[in-house]
Amino acid sequence: MSTKRGQNRKSSPLRSSLRKPTTNIRQKSPGRKTVSFCSDKKVSNVNDCFQIMQNGTELIKLRTNVRQFRRVFSLDADLAYIRWTPTNKKPHKARISVDSIKEVRIGTARRLRLFHNLWDEYEVLDLIALTADDANVWVVGLMALSNGSTVDGKPSSGSANGGGHSMANLRERWLTNVFNEADTEHKGYISEKSAVRLIRSINTRLLTNRIKQKIKEAGAANPNEALRGRIDCNAFVEVASHIAYPIFSALFAGVQRCGHTPEVYFLMVRYANKDYLSCSDLQIFLEAEQGIVGVTKEFCENIIDQCEPSPEAKENNYMTIDGFTNYLLSDSNSIFESAHQKVHQDMDQPMSRYFIATSYNTYLVEDQLKGPSSVDGYISTLKRNCRFIELDLWEPDEEDGDEPVIHHGGTLTTKLKLSSVLSVINELAFERSRYPLFVRLEIHLSIEWQMKLCELLKKHLGTKLYNPSDDPVDWTLPENSARYETKRKNGGEPSLEALSGEVTEEDEGCDILTGKPKKEKRLELCRELCDLLAPFAQSKHLKELTGSGLDTNLSPKKHIVSMSESNCLKIIHNQASTFGQLYRNFMLRVTPNVARVDSSNLNPQEFWNSGINFVAMNYQTLD
Repeated sequence: MSTKRGQNRKSSPLRSSLRKPTTNIRQKSPGRKTVSFCSDKKVSNVNDCFQIMQNGTELIKLRTNVRQFRRVFSLDADLAYIRWTPTNKKPHKARISVDSIKEVRIGTARRLRLFHNLWDEYEVLDLIALTADDANVWVVGLMALSNGSTVDGKPSSGSANGGGHSMANLRERWLTNVFNEADTEHKGYISEKSAVRLIRSINTRLLTNRIKQKIKEAGAANPNEALRGRIDCNAFVEVASHIAYPIFSALFAGVQRCGHTPEVYFLMVRYANKDYLSCSDLQIFLEAEQGIVGVTKEFCENIIDQCEPSPEAKENNYMTIDGFTNYLLSDSNSIFESAHQKVHQDMDQPMSRYFIATSYNTYLVEDQLKGPSSVDGYISTLKRNCRFIELDLWEPDEEDGDEPVIHHGGTLTTKLKLSSVLSVINELAFERSRYPLFVRLEIHLSIEWQMKLCELLKKHLGTKLYNPSDDPVDWTLPENSARYETKRKNGGEPSLEALSGEVTEEDEGCDILTGKPKKEKRLELCRELCDLLAPFAQSKHLKELTGSGLDTNLSPKKHIVSMSESNCLKIIHNQASTFGQLYRNFMLRVTPNVARVDSSNLNPQEFWNSGINFVAMNYQTLD
């Protein structure tokens, strides 16, 4: 018998729903405010809350002896009772009359308390929601119910001027008026393009592609085939209402969803207990939530006048969810200084004092071994304000044509014609940024192909190309430079051969396939190409610092010092003082280790912290 009772007890839905806290009840409670930015629920008014409540929500019901019971709470279709299941009570006892609810209090985190009247005595129902979104939905819905926000069994959002028009209807009337003004020929519909422009004019923060997608869906869903591809008033109001302000989700969760974000609506209702803010509600919000002291009615009216898009709401000094969202997203509430939304720093300092956005193997759009080489790599990189790109230049095969090609040497990556890349650079180099663009040429070309390279550079880049001969700055070293000297030939002036006639053919790191270090080769450069090279930006690869300090072959007026990430970290950690001397005098560049064949990225912050100007990133990898 005892075994059977144990089995029955185990299978009972009530017993299985009993939950005892497994953590210390004296554990520190979370902070007073909890805001979630990842809701999938579409909530823009009280009606949406009622709908979710009617579908049922699992909540934890608390008892005074700290016992917890999981129950599914739901709202009756006629909005008369709150019920819960499972329960041992009779159905008419496992419910609370909406009319008996006198107050709804918000506790810490996801806790809420209902004070209701039972036989002329106050009872308290303690509930804990499983998510912050569920808590918000029930708080808003219960507040609306306890305030009597229902008309003939149907939810209502309050009235304007004491009349019968709810604020939800006011918002619909505003959007309807916007549609009617655009429908100048009174056809009852507008084109999809006109609808996109109209919604974009209402809210300039919305992405055009997202509006187009929603409008296209609405047009395709029209049951009237004659109106397919056209938007009538109802469809316009529906789309405009539910696409309105997804920007909060983008800011805090990296995603965009249709509909108002519930957090904005819940925040508004917590201070207003209705679907709009009056001047007094806004005043309380500004003082309690924003911490503004001395808020006056005139100050609130001024905010409403600036942020509220609905003329009718503005006339009555009400702020709908649209105006409230506009206010929250305005410059006055930005966590950034409005002046910092554009370049505000002193940009007249020496170039070595700036961090410069740098790409690595810009032509690759996938991995480092066998992926495609594409102009899309340059387009994407330049459109994201990168100021350092790379061209890995090789001689073409017979089938490749009559110009140098770009690809990752010694790998299976595809080849890319140089002229197509130079055309993109010419078009986009200064589209997003007016600051200099470094173009690193990794040259594996004979003299003949170098001449062709010079011809293409001048043809496609023209006057945008930096010409050292026109530079008024003298980039040669002072005669008595104490620490750094260039190699001199026969004790005289620096030789032309050493300065511009010959360079190291440099592939950074080791062979990407074999892992063996590559031998340095000397590459002869033609005079025409030497004349195009910036004298202050010649790459010099540094594997380690000598025991005596810096390499005397390094010139701060000539070299950009390049290092792999592992070598750089080793120098930073083991020779910090010497490295400090290095970054104070040179522009430094760090590249990802060749082992990152999947195009993964290093952590740039630790290199920026050490003062490194060029931290090369795989722009095709979004991490």
